[in-house]
Amino acid sequence: MKNLSWRWMLYLFVGGYLLLDLKVFHGPLRDAIRNPREAALLEARGRGWIALVNREPLTRDQLDLVVKRHLYQRGLEASSVPAKNLDMIRRAALQSLIDDTLVRQYADGDRHVVTPEETAAFIAAWKSGFASREALLGAAAAQGLDEKALDAELAAIWTRKCWLENRIEPGVRVTEEEANQWYEANRLGPGGEPRPGFFEPEKAKVREVVLSAADEATARQLHASWGTDVEARWRAREEFPEAVATAIFSSGSPRLIEPMALPDGWHVIEVLERRESRPLAFEDLRDEIIAHLEAQRTEETVKDLMEKLRKVANLHLFPENLRAGTSFVR
Repeated sequence: MKNLSWRWMLYLFVGGYLLLDLKVFHGPLRDAIRNPREAALLEARGRGWIALVNREPLTRDQLDLVVKRHLYQRGLEASSVPAKNLDMIRRAALQSLIDDTLVRQYADGDRHVVTPEETAAFIAAWKSGFASREALLGAAAAQGLDEKALDAELAAIWTRKCWLENRIEPGVRVTEEEANQWYEANRLGPGGEPRPGFFEPEKAKVREVVLSAADEATARQLHASWGTDVEARWRAREEFPEAVATAIFSSGSPRLIEPMALPDGWHVIEVLERRESRPLAFEDLRDEIIAHLEAQRTEETVKDLMEKLRKVANLHLFPENLRAGTSFVR
C-alpha cells in the first residue's frame, strides 16, 4: 500500500511538472517540443525555402525557374502578366514542382532505371523538334539551362515518365471488349442517329484550281483545255462553300464543273469520285477508341497516384517565403 501511494505521488508530481512546463511557465520541455518546427521555419526563412518534401527543400529560385519556363512556353513574360494571374500561375507551378519532386523521390526509391540507349533516343527525338542547334540552345538559355543542364533535365523527365508508366500500366490498359462496349454505348444519339465521329461524312475526290477574281478569262481557258496535274484529294462536303458543295454533290462523277465565281476568286473543279456518308464500324474506330480510353484512364490514374503519394509524404509548406504580393492556398 505504501508503494502504491508513493507511485501515485510520483505520477502526480510528474504530471504537474509537465502541465506547468507546457502550459504555464513555457519551460525547457515545451521548448524542446517546439524548437524543431521553429528551427525549420527559421532555416526556411533564411534559405528561401518554400516547401519541404520528405525533408528535401524546394527553394524560391526553383519555383521562379518553373514559372519562367511556363511563361516562356506560352510566349509570355512576367511583366506582361497581371499580378493576380501571376499569383495563380505560381501556385499551380508550386503544386507541379511538388509532384515532380515526389515522383523523382519514389522513382529513386524504387531504384527505377532506364537504359542509356532509351534515354539518348528520347533526348535526340526531343531536340529534333528544333530547326537548328542555335534555336535549341536559345530556347534552353531562355529557360535558364545550358545544353548539359538541358540533357540532365530531359533524362530526368524520361526516367520519371517511364516510372509513372510502369506504375499505372495495370490501371490504364483497355481490353477489346471494353472498347467495344464504349463504342456501342456512344455511337448513337438520342434519336438513334449516328453521333459525330461515328460516321464518315459524304466525301468527294477532287482536283481544284483557284484563281483571282480578275482571272475569269484564264479560268475559262483552263476549263476548256483541262489537263492539270494538281493532286487529287478526298474532302468532306462541309469543307466546301455551300455553292461549291451543291455543284459537286448534286450530280454524278467524274465530271468537270463549270468555273465558279466566289468571294475568294474563280474555282475550276474536277470531280473524280464521290462517296456517300456511312456509319463507321467498331473495326474502323478501334485504335482511336482504345487510345481515347487509355488517355482518359491515364489522367485519372496519375491523379489518384499523386494523391496517394501526397497522403504518405511528409510535406511542409512555407507560403510566407513566396515573393511579396503572392500567396499560396493549400
